[in-house]
Amino acid sequence: MNININVIIDHQSTNPSNQRRFNATESLLEILWQQYNQVSAYRSSSTMSNYATAIRALSKFLKRDLPASELSANLLGGFERWLKRRNICLNTISCYMRSLRSLFAGINGDTKKMFAKVYTGSAKTEKRSIPPEAISRIKTLQLPSNSFLELARDVFIFCFYAMGMPFVDVAHLRKQQIVNGHIVYYRHKTGQRVQITIEQPMLDIIQRHSDKTKAGYVFPLLQNGTSHEYNVILGRYNRALHRLARLASISQNLTSYVVRHSWASAAYNANIDLPVISKALGHTNTQITLTYIREINDQRVETANHTVITMIEKGSR
Repeated sequence: MNININVIIDHQSTNPSNQRRFNATESLLEILWQQYNQVSAYRSSSTMSNYATAIRALSKFLKRDLPASELSANLLGGFERWLKRRNICLNTISCYMRSLRSLFAGINGDTKKMFAKVYTGSAKTEKRSIPPEAISRIKTLQLPSNSFLELARDVFIFCFYAMGMPFVDVAHLRKQQIVNGHIVYYRHKTGQRVQITIEQPMLDIIQRHSDKTKAGYVFPLLQNGTSHEYNVILGRYNRALHRLARLASISQNLTSYVVRHSWASAAYNANIDLPVISKALGHTNTQITLTYIREINDQRVETANHTVITMIEKGSR
């Protein structure tokens, strides 16, 4: 399988000496963004990206701003449960919680105990990818024309062709974001700008559904784009994926996030460099990317070492 990449992405210890106690009547989200700006001068870009993503996720959970007095272990527990319902993996949840804990610690050290009951550890990541041949079986399934099952299959394949594009971004993708043969969008999770070249198989899928869409969306998944509508369609999509897995004789649990892991593994096995895969996925470092990829083949490691040794040996003659 050939993997073509054309992507452009723009990215967006607290300092104890600057610590202050926040007023209980202050805006919770405003406090977080203020602290975010306060620490930006001496934190790495990857850490700041994690902070910003965590604040945005909390904001979506809250739906409205709250006074700081409402920050509690119960609220954080509700946030954690909300993330799990949205199929956010445990390590990502941990990253959100540790980011928020770090931000609040720079303002009020007493908040640490509020995070005691939410997950802040590091879980062994389950490899959720499926091989290219399984993707091909899904692609060639004979499905009822104009059915939601057919749409779900096409969206899944489109996500794979679009370098593991997250379902949330595909569902919200609008026709105005297709510019000069490219898809240009900002990731819902991180706010990063992503540009992807539209390959012919992707265009075929878009055109197959273009006459069924509403409100300018590329795919007929949403009509008004509300959070409730998205959650409903996400559940329906995942149920359809489970059915597709059975039809394609795939034993793995097929969900909206599997395609992202699958693209990363396929790209790696096609000998695409890890930093390139990391950039295509919008990751801030390659360590995150490694959790998406199946175990590195020992033979590839041996071959790499042989290549390096040969290079040195030739250079020393």
